[in-house]
Amino acid sequence: MIVWDSGGICKANFYDRTEVMRAADELVRSGAVLCQICRGYLKLHGSYPRHCLDEDGKRHDGWVAQGHCAACDKYPSLIPDFIKPHKHYKVDVIERAVGEAEAGGIIENLGGCAADVSTMRRWVREFKERGEQAVKGLISKLPTVCEAHADPLVVRDLSLLQQLDRLLREYPASKSGGVIGRANIILTTKNCGFL
Repeated sequence: MIVWDSGGICKANFYDRTEVMRAADELVRSGAVLCQICRGYLKLHGSYPRHCLDEDGKRHDGWVAQGHCAACDKYPSLIPDFIKPHKHYKVDVIERAVGEAEAGGIIENLGGCAADVSTMRRWVREFKERGEQAVKGLISKLPTVCEAHADPLVVRDLSLLQQLDRLLREYPASKSGGVIGRANIILTTKNCGFL
């Protein structure tokens, strides 16, 4: 699976299979997305249906493109950055809940989200577990991406979400979108997992 910077194009046309495939084909043809396993070039293979939920719990049906790497015979999904892999709710909904919890909010009092309290607790718990790995992954990959080094002390006293945001400023990637989506773009393309 590869998370890619949809730049809002795919988000606006998530329901339109033709438009999703066109955007993914452009991404693959340009070489902007490579196989995360062997760094080989991908060809567009197909698509499959996917849905996501907004903060009101409204379901949005759409499509996810799938590539194929002839070099290692893998078929990675090309997930747009507004979708969190293996989750139903959109990234911005999850990130808002995580951010409020990190700021000391009580999960039971997080308003404006249709998700169950147990679901939001799981988001926060999983983010804590994966967030620490993501920070380490971003720090370790920084020298190979842009010949820069990140001092772990710079992010030591920040929350996990703030640490990720600070580290992402060092990467030559999209500066728009949420922290989790931007981190997932880098983490999946560098084969470091995802949040």
